[in-house]
Amino acid sequence: MLPRLLRLPVLTALASLLGACSTIGDPPHDWLLLPTAAVVALDNGYLKIPALAAGVAVYALVDPLAPNWTVQEARLGEERYRLVLRMKALHSGGDGEARQVFARRAAQLASQPGFAGYDVTAWEEGIDSNRPFSQRVALGEIRLRRLPAPLASTAP
Repeated sequence: MLPRLLRLPVLTALASLLGACSTIGDPPHDWLLLPTAAVVALDNGYLKIPALAAGVAVYALVDPLAPNWTVQEARLGEERYRLVLRMKALHSGGDGEARQVFARRAAQLASQPGFAGYDVTAWEEGIDSNRPFSQRVALGEIRLRRLPAPLASTAP
């Protein structure tokens, strides 16, 4: 049995060596080490149940893999859409992304058959002061441009 002071460095070195071996050839499987490392740390007393629960709660609130913006769209007519964007309450970056997310969704809508592009008819950004956290919001409206009629179908 290793002395208590050497357990953490030895486990860290062992985990990094195992992680390095798994990235050769096949896709990386480093995520498999996380549950094992958590069990070993819990068994050795490095993590207490309240600290682990707090860590899971913080991860669930922040969730770094979730998108920063949610988009709600409403069809106002055959060629018009309103897009409402709302940023996550707890985020790490993405403050200037509203216009990019809006343009990406507008381009997706304009790529429908029969349309050649879109025009932005309204755009506004702001902060919604909700409790306990304020959120960035953006609202935009677009008008889809139809493809021009083929020349053969026009009357002479």
